[in-house]
Amino acid sequence: MANREHKVDHLDQRFHGPPVPVLPPVEQPGAASRRVADPYALCCRAFRVLTIVAIAVGVVALVLWLVSLPSALKAYVDAAELTRFDLGNDGKQDQLRIRNPNRDQAVLYRRLEAVALYGGERFGYVDFPRMRQGRKSTMVIRPSFRGQGVLTGASAATAFRRDKERGFFNIIVKLHTRVRLKAMIFVDSVEYRPDMDCYIRVPDPSNATAVALGFTATRCHVDGFL
Repeated sequence: MANREHKVDHLDQRFHGPPVPVLPPVEQPGAASRRVADPYALCCRAFRVLTIVAIAVGVVALVLWLVSLPSALKAYVDAAELTRFDLGNDGKQDQLRIRNPNRDQAVLYRRLEAVALYGGERFGYVDFPRMRQGRKSTMVIRPSFRGQGVLTGASAATAFRRDKERGFFNIIVKLHTRVRLKAMIFVDSVEYRPDMDCYIRVPDPSNATAVALGFTATRCHVDGFL
């Protein structure tokens, strides 16, 4: 019994042996790879966010563009008069009305020219200065083709004899334009190049019956605007 107690008391004495080594903490598998992948994950998240924002902005811009889609210009010939018209000379003046139906866009005419043709030949040309047309407004231009051309082709001669008998000359007036739409002070649209073709019947000034019937207002065909 005494020996057993001696052994137990011996356990309470200090132990002066070598220190017990402390092992480093065991790293869980994949922790190092997660730390390395963090910057890449952030980049992926940022890219996804930017992509979502870009798509949202694009959808909003498309909706706004569809809502404010511009309408084509409208052109009319309200009056046309011949003081003299023969194969050697002419005196012709038109009154053309151009309508801008757009509520949100003004029209900037960077080029506006009128060409008159008869029997497939050009006999008149007028070049107008640059101008601006406001929203929902009508602009009147008066191209005059007085004494500009001489018609010498067989087609013009045939058309002249036919139209002379009928009392009305069939003349084509073309408007060639280059325009931009201005929605705000510093915002211009792309450039459009609409052509306006006006097919008109002008009374022969030497034919009293045709003059009495007068000129009929004509709507022009507008092509190439949108």
